[in-house]
Amino acid sequence: MKKCMLLLMVLACHGLITAQDTDATIPFLNIADHQKLSMKITRGLAPNIANFTDLEQKLIVDIAKKLRNNGYPLNQLTRVHLKNKIRNVKDYYAYNEITFLINPKIYKKGDVNLGIQNIGVDWEDPAVIRTADGGIEFQLGSAVQPEDLMMNLYRLEDSYASNTLSKEYYLILQNIHDVLITAGLKEIEPFASKGIPALIKNYHIALTADTKNNRVYEMSIRRLEEDLIDVEYFHKLYKQYQLKINLETSSVEIESSFDPTFFPTPVSASPN
Repeated sequence: MKKCMLLLMVLACHGLITAQDTDATIPFLNIADHQKLSMKITRGLAPNIANFTDLEQKLIVDIAKKLRNNGYPLNQLTRVHLKNKIRNVKDYYAYNEITFLINPKIYKKGDVNLGIQNIGVDWEDPAVIRTADGGIEFQLGSAVQPEDLMMNLYRLEDSYASNTLSKEYYLILQNIHDVLITAGLKEIEPFASKGIPALIKNYHIALTADTKNNRVYEMSIRRLEEDLIDVEYFHKLYKQYQLKINLETSSVEIESSFDPTFFPTPVSASPN
């Protein structure tokens, strides 16, 4: 608890959270039907990095500041994943990747942002000079301390303006969640009954609003990359599903599904 409070203070000093961001859960509606599950998703930078080591938190916070400066809504984060553990200073200055997830998201037709931002980071000697033709020159004879190294970031976007959630996001998400877990379709029941908060542990959920009816949404469900899978949670669904959810009729329709891990055996050519 003390570590978490200290982290909150550090993030507040960096301007990475505000007072309202410290409430890390989504408000949910009071549902009369006892069969419906309340939806609770932890959001924000602080709660999603609380279990990392001090060095890991330091690296993540430094990169999060870059994201925030480019408009990334850190208060909407649902997960942060660090590819390589950082046990010491040597690990800190080794190449690493940090994945920031906003999951699920509601998109308009044509949006391409998947709510998953993977940032690569490495470090460079400031004595290295990059020439106009792409070459590298070195300044010899100068001792460089680790803290003098310069951070290089890869796949950082110039603007994250499209990541902002709509004002009705939480209400829409709760309604979709309620319809999903009570759908009653035998094929999807094993995973649909888990509800959105359980699914996003190991699956990316993209919700796309219908252009003609704002009460109809397409939901795509796909498994996250293998290094993001947490086996403590439900992860047995390998198929990718495309569902149509109608909030007016409280119905779910399976539009398509396929197993990306399935590779059919090639048919052998018949002998002449």
